Amino acid sequence: MLGYWQRPDETADVMRGEWFVTSDLAELDEDGYLTYHGRADDVMNAMGYRVSPVEVEDALAGTPGVAEVAVSTLDVGDGVSLVCAWVVPSDPEADREALQRSVIDRAAERLAPYKRPREVRLVEALPRTANGKIVRRSLAAAAAPSPGGGKRADE
Repeated sequence: MLGYWQRPDETADVMRGEWFVTSDLAELDEDGYLTYHGRADDVMNAMGYRVSPVEVEDALAGTPGVAEVAVSTLDVGDGVSLVCAWVVPSDPEADREALQRSVIDRAAERLAPYKRPREVRLVEALPRTANGKIVRRSLAAAAAPSPGGGKRADE
């Protein structure tokens, strides 16, 4: 392992002897199957709870009308953040409020209350890196609230 390109300090932070220690979270089950749970540095702190965005995205994937979904925290002030889902509709002409409600309802069926998105924002596209990975830290900046505001889970 050569390390990170032109970032010796970051390389030093992840090296443990000859081992390159990533922030990837995975689990090896008793049958030898490996399950990827995302990255430790992607774990969200929403209302004091640690939440994996990958788990929330997996729960929301397959919601009728949803082409893509990404989840991140949304700062709402005074050091408080909540889980927000940014959704790319499969049909841009679909009823926005109905789609937002569907996402919230699906979250209620599949996730513990503290893991559920409290807001759903509809966007045309998700911000991505050159190699196609979602840039979670850019979600809030890239997507203003939906017209009339994003759909809140308590509405």
